[in-house]
Amino acid sequence: MKWAVEIKKTGLGHRNLIDLLNGLGFELVDGVDFEAMYSPYFDDFETAAEVWAEAKKIRAAFTGPASIDPEFVLGSVIDYSTAERKRHMFLEPEPIYLKATFGSATLTLSPPSNLSPEELKEWEDKRAEQEYKSKLEAQRERLEPVFLEPRASKVLELLSAKNQTGETLYKIYEIMEGHPSNRKEFQHQFQISENEFTRFCDAVHNPVVSGDLARHAYEDKPKSDCPMTINEATIFVQVLAKKWLSSIRNKSRKTS
Repeated sequence: MKWAVEIKKTGLGHRNLIDLLNGLGFELVDGVDFEAMYSPYFDDFETAAEVWAEAKKIRAAFTGPASIDPEFVLGSVIDYSTAERKRHMFLEPEPIYLKATFGSATLTLSPPSNLSPEELKEWEDKRAEQEYKSKLEAQRERLEPVFLEPRASKVLELLSAKNQTGETLYKIYEIMEGHPSNRKEFQHQFQISENEFTRFCDAVHNPVVSGDLARHAYEDKPKSDCPMTINEATIFVQVLAKKWLSSIRNKSRKTS
């Protein structure tokens, strides 16, 4: 081990931090003043500045639109190649991030009746573990794509908007697609039919369908027989984004 980067502050529990870092290919090790994150690929860098630049990408993944840990603060870069650990400190203004809120449905379950104290404790422990794993997976669904693919950060930022318009919905679609030249392959990958895409385009582009929420000002005859409503277009994009973000994680697993 040659380099590691200290984590000066975090709002996450210790286990949660370890699990999330492991998902990105990092582990926690002893630093100088704080615990530090380490990955073998850090050892390929020659200077502390190069390591710091990579560490900022991890910080951005935690504090940015994925909204995992807005309290995440980096400490020093630690050089382990010398007999005594050497600290490299980098001072810079901390960026300000808008915190996105991601809600999820929760289901409260009551324990079965007539359990003994020991059985109740076992039930509560098992339930707490299930809830933790569910929360962890929801975090990873956002954190890992943002770390692996820069476009994912913008997609999550736009998805967090309270009120979607044709402009924002189509922009999210375009970001995921990458370029119109990718359209055929993209739609094949995510099983988007030509009719479904036309219905979506009617909703986001045409004021005849979506009024002032449409991207365009001029009215035209819809190109489909049954255009999506703006609400249906929103759901279409949300479902597509979930699949797209998942595909980024899956691609990384196949190549690792």
